[in-house]
Amino acid sequence: MNLRFLVDSMHGYVAKWLRIMGYDTIYLNHVEDNDAIRLASDGRILVTSDAELAKTAEARGVQVVLIKGLTEEEALRLLTEKFNLSLREDSLRCTVCNGELEEISLEEAARTMEMIPKGISKFWRCKECGKIYWRGSHWRNISRQISSLTSFEHG
Repeated sequence: MNLRFLVDSMHGYVAKWLRIMGYDTIYLNHVEDNDAIRLASDGRILVTSDAELAKTAEARGVQVVLIKGLTEEEALRLLTEKFNLSLREDSLRCTVCNGELEEISLEEAARTMEMIPKGISKFWRCKECGKIYWRGSHWRNISRQISSLTSFEHG
């Protein structure tokens, strides 16, 4: 199943982490409810803390996850458990614009970047905005965070 999300304006952290995990995620910033519902109606899961928006969207056939009263971490854990989310290595997304990432050569990265990080040879570029990504020391923290989200502990 190819899950796609639409996250409302107060949950940028959730949108960013869904993108890091490889899920197509539109982040809404100050969009009218009707526009949000229209965007979600093409098969996206609406993630919101707005109970009124959730109710209206569900009445129009949109799948909704209401995260009202949850911290960003709790919301991510809920989504991860509900949809059995995991890191999708084959579908990396740009955290800035949601574009798909494509692997590029060291030479291509060197043409764009002022300095190549030492010891890094694998790079990705966003097909939309051109942002360059690589797995540096920060990747350990990202992996740890994703592991903590995907290790379900039911007490």
